[in-house]
Amino acid sequence: MGYLAQRKAGLGDLTETRTSEAEWYLVQLKPNGLNRAVTNLERQGFVPFVPRERRSVRRAGKFVSVDAPVFPGYVFVELNPEDRGWRVINSTYGVARIVSFGGRPAPLPKGLVEEMAKRYALTGEAPPPFDVGEEVILREGPFVDFLARVEAVDPQHRVHLLIDFMGRQSRIVVSAEKLAKG
Repeated sequence: MGYLAQRKAGLGDLTETRTSEAEWYLVQLKPNGLNRAVTNLERQGFVPFVPRERRSVRRAGKFVSVDAPVFPGYVFVELNPEDRGWRVINSTYGVARIVSFGGRPAPLPKGLVEEMAKRYALTGEAPPPFDVGEEVILREGPFVDFLARVEAVDPQHRVHLLIDFMGRQSRIVVSAEKLAKG
């Protein structure tokens, strides 16, 4: 199953592809090599995973929302380290190297990628609830990456925030989808 299908389907399809010996590894990419690397890794039979989140970026003087990689320059790949086929990853277009120690790829802790898949899956679930007084980080809009404190949450999932801006506390209202727990 391809990367996009896995992203749309969420965690279910990502875990179904796992075999008992397979583990997840971190692969460093060449500059601007993400799309090329994912395409070529899939062609070679590997299962790549790129966690993404919606962010606001400024382009041509306006803020636009984009799906940006959480870890720019890296992709997670599932493979069986006992197969000697892992060495072809280093010569894949778009890939700089597989992260290794002592000449062997270094596996990631068990369950790490699955937890990331749960967190960054596009499942359409209700946004996470926020408690009054909780600190949150804005992920979209002109105050992207600002830290704010929840003042109230209304039934339409709009969150009323207090934000420290230019030495003053200001109130803003945003939808819960645009926030992350701080």
